[in-house]
Amino acid sequence: MSSIYIHRYTLRSGAALNSASVRREFPGALICVEGGFAAVHPWPEFGDASLEVQLQTLRDGGTTPLLERALHCADLDREARAQGVSLFEGLEVPRSHYSWSQSLPTEMQLRYLQSQGFTAIKVKGFANYGETRRFLECVAKAMPELKLRVDFNGCLDAPTFGKFIEFLPLRVYRQLDLIEDPVPYDAAMWQGFRDKWGVRLALDKGWRNGTTGFDAVVVKPARRDWRVVADVHPQSPLMLTSAMDHALGQAYAAYEAALAWRDHAGLVEQCGLVTHHLFDGDPFFERLSVIDGVLQVDRSGTGLGFDDLLNSLEWEVLS
Repeated sequence: MSSIYIHRYTLRSGAALNSASVRREFPGALICVEGGFAAVHPWPEFGDASLEVQLQTLRDGGTTPLLERALHCADLDREARAQGVSLFEGLEVPRSHYSWSQSLPTEMQLRYLQSQGFTAIKVKGFANYGETRRFLECVAKAMPELKLRVDFNGCLDAPTFGKFIEFLPLRVYRQLDLIEDPVPYDAAMWQGFRDKWGVRLALDKGWRNGTTGFDAVVVKPARRDWRVVADVHPQSPLMLTSAMDHALGQAYAAYEAALAWRDHAGLVEQCGLVTHHLFDGDPFFERLSVIDGVLQVDRSGTGLGFDDLLNSLEWEVLS
């Protein structure tokens, strides 16, 4: 087996990024396999093995869902770099919603939304649904045309979710686009939510066994192949998102979303690829930008880009 090189990194955020985590530091590693690059960025809160276990597994020639996708990314990246071309050549990255940051000022983010042409935002919902509701009221009042998406990560139960919906002001309710994982998936319960309240639901956790009761399936290319998800749910729109990881992983998600958009445009929801602003800036994140709600990747380099930055890093053999 060829040597694998790694570069460890730590991303830092100014606030909690979801209801399942209170962390502010997020370790990961870039890997280089025969000249192809990828990111391994586990979220133990969502069932991933820790970074050290991931690297030990990779060292031993084993696999995990995260490693499988990272090695796939490295293969694609290596081939494109060998040919001297960008993976994004001839591809169009689809539009994204804006992932709201709890650590950035509200007014500043609202101005950014307007200036960059976003038409939807995604908010992390918390067990304190009243706080989430009040925030949505504030945003809906400031931007009445904005589509509102909420991801609860399954932190509510059925009665609490009912209270959340029933106490929403009509204006906010009308701007709701979809709600992701309001409660742990149960087909009958979710279908009941849709029938009773007319809300659109997106399924992330439990997608393999999902049957009815949802309107879209969330796919993080860093964790699963969207083609497999499309085969399981051929009639369900897919919402491709980043895994809130390194800029290289964000670029990989954008590449896979661009392929899905090209091949299955009618079944691709507005995506969630814009997440770099959730973390402290670094030279990789600074290569990414947004125009009219579309993530602008580094098309100037080969593969997934970032050629000079990757070459400037210190790499160690995974041994």
